[in-house]
Amino acid sequence: MTSTTPRLDSLTASGTDRVPARIRLADDTVLTVMTRPGADLAEEAFLFPGLTAPDTEAWENEDSVELFLTDSLGAGTLFLDVPVQAIRDLIEQHGGEHEDQEGGDLVPQAPSATGGGEPAEVIAARALAVWGITADRDGDDGDTWLDISRDQSAEDTPSMESEPYVVLYLSNETGDEDTITRPPAQGDHWHVVVCYDTHEHTLMTRPADRISECAEAVAEWITAPRA
Repeated sequence: MTSTTPRLDSLTASGTDRVPARIRLADDTVLTVMTRPGADLAEEAFLFPGLTAPDTEAWENEDSVELFLTDSLGAGTLFLDVPVQAIRDLIEQHGGEHEDQEGGDLVPQAPSATGGGEPAEVIAARALAVWGITADRDGDDGDTWLDISRDQSAEDTPSMESEPYVVLYLSNETGDEDTITRPPAQGDHWHVVVCYDTHEHTLMTRPADRISECAEAVAEWITAPRA
């Protein structure tokens, strides 16, 4: 009999190398798992909007994702130490895995995500969570942005003097506003800027509907060898 969860089976056999791995389901919902090779328990299972965990003991260990990723904001829910079989059962309840694992939106977003609805900080935090990345909100003189430390094990906001870090924010066409507090709007662009001390380097600029590319660029920067 053909397995309805080949990607989950592959991930649990080989492990995900401490990075959440995306699984697209047949009904176009998405979850991510982080697991060690051959483990019966996934260290993390993150359910994006559209997926609800069954009310069973297997899904009791719910945790709040740092920053703005809470189910009260509709951004998804993180569970710890979930039995692989429970994840498999959930996938099968949604028709199994999608045949095209690379297709669909990398990060599911509400239709209002570009022009009203969710704040940019929620959208960005969700995109970063796919790569296991957390961020800290920062701001000055009315502008707001997200600080992203290269050392993701650090508990505090990165120091400008001691280590490089990335800032992520939206800017409108006039360039008179840097923000992550309002919803993205027409003409907005995401900016990914690497900072160190007083030096800044723009790593990427993308339109407001392409946050997934920015999140991937941040993940590559975090894992790249240090100069």
